[in-house]
Amino acid sequence: MIGILIVCAHDAVKLAETLMRLLEAEQHQVRLSFGRQSQAEIEAAKASSDAVILIWSDNAPSQHYMLEWARQIPQERLIELARTLNWPRSARKPPPIDFTNWRGVRGARAWNALNDRLRAIARSLEPAKPQPKRAALALGLASIAAVGGAIAVRINDAPVALQMAEEEPQTIIALDDIHSGIGGPLRAIEPASADEIDLAPLSAPRFVPIEGHAPELLEISPYTPPDVRDATLIERLSSFNPLRREDDEN
Repeated sequence: MIGILIVCAHDAVKLAETLMRLLEAEQHQVRLSFGRQSQAEIEAAKASSDAVILIWSDNAPSQHYMLEWARQIPQERLIELARTLNWPRSARKPPPIDFTNWRGVRGARAWNALNDRLRAIARSLEPAKPQPKRAALALGLASIAAVGGAIAVRINDAPVALQMAEEEPQTIIALDDIHSGIGGPLRAIEPASADEIDLAPLSAPRFVPIEGHAPELLEISPYTPPDVRDATLIERLSSFNPLRREDDEN
């Protein structure tokens, strides 16, 4: 964050205090100077790197000290806020920010424009960051290690490739037609007939004949279904009936 000096006339002190409170909440170092006594701080403000915010209120354009602040402060560190439509016209760029309708609310268009100007001033005041020496040294060492590793791999793989090339047998393809080249016609080879193929004799099946009478496969033994439930009380009592017992025996 950067230092900020707010300069205004007496009729804009309330607005300046509101801006001061909001900017300090965003970690800025803010000072306020208003009235005729603020003219004594112009020389110190010119030598410093703080951003200067001028508030053009209704009475500000007629004040000599406000005009001196606008004339002597470098343009790259000056931010002008127009609280009235009577702000003094000049060829300065960028133009004043319209604060006529701002009611102290963050996120409004005027507030966002002010923050954009402050960020631009902060970027211009920050020195260029040098390239880290350790990072550059590490990058150089990594590049050297990568190149050395690639060379070592090529050297180690070269004898193996040569040995495999020497051990690989060379195949010579002979063609009947001397005028035929790669991709030319090929001589068809007729496959061998069935008489010329040696077939191994099939081994004898390992079946043992059945001695004696062959079993009747369709003969079915009598089947008695099992009882899948317990007898009821009535069935148990009926088993004691002598008359039914005689019928079962007959």
